[in-house]
Amino acid sequence: MEALVENAIKSLYQMIVLLNDETGLFRVLDWNPELMNLPVTDSFDEFCGNLYINLHPEEREGFVRFTDAGHFSQELKRRVFTSYECRIRQNDGHYYWSEIFFCHATREDCPEGHEYLFLIQDIHERKVKERQAEAEQRGFLLELQDKYADLFEENMRDELTGCYNRKGMRYYTDIVLEEARKTGNHLFVCVADLNGLKHLNDTYGHQAGDEAIAVVSGKLLSSAPKGSRIVRTGGDEFLLMATLPADSTEPEEMGQKLDEELETYNKEHANPYTIGASYGWVLLPAKEGMVDLDEYVVLADMRMYDMKNERDAYRRS
Repeated sequence: MEALVENAIKSLYQMIVLLNDETGLFRVLDWNPELMNLPVTDSFDEFCGNLYINLHPEEREGFVRFTDAGHFSQELKRRVFTSYECRIRQNDGHYYWSEIFFCHATREDCPEGHEYLFLIQDIHERKVKERQAEAEQRGFLLELQDKYADLFEENMRDELTGCYNRKGMRYYTDIVLEEARKTGNHLFVCVADLNGLKHLNDTYGHQAGDEAIAVVSGKLLSSAPKGSRIVRTGGDEFLLMATLPADSTEPEEMGQKLDEELETYNKEHANPYTIGASYGWVLLPAKEGMVDLDEYVVLADMRMYDMKNERDAYRRS
């Protein structure tokens, strides 16, 4: 009977890990084939770093907070488990929705000690249905945009940068896709990231980091192709989306203009640091039945990281 219960539990999860947050050591108890692309070491921090690389860019920042030992251990003092939903790249190279759990590894709900279970569960089918329902709801909101335009816009703006937030991204993704279908133009998708934000925060304080984020967002706004929607997707991460003719030169011109404007800013300001950004973009046709930009975001993100590896001295070190 115990073996049947154990097999039933394992069938619920793609991965089951036993973690000691005091030593940082962990042991894999069960590991499904679809996640065998995740390298496993003896260190939980290294494992989380490998998992981070295989997460969808939009969920990476939240994952870092979720897996912080100080965060999840405090959460588990108040509840039986804590969880985080994210998309993980699996063996076949595609992203699928999973839910990651932390829970106590002992019999009591709130024990003393440092051992926890780290669990990954497949929730892809449920999330796809949820996102389809959300798309239908967003379609309804489009019908009401004239009446609630001002309030709606304000609700979708990021306070620090003036760029759109996640709500704005979901809303304008539908509009950009519809524009591409109607005009036959290609989809322009660009991912941009501030260079060395952690160094700025650690060395000069978070005010300097916020200033750098605001500067880069402002330069993106002034450099982007006409009609671009710019989203702040994370602390120092941005997404640009627009529709452009297939032969448009605006993406290359944007990169050149952005670099020039940041160089001018650094020359005109006596900061003890320089502000820079890395970016990657694609200009591709909309695919039949396309409901989001995830596939093109991933391609742009890969190109951005290639540039970051060249430009960001703090990342290389």
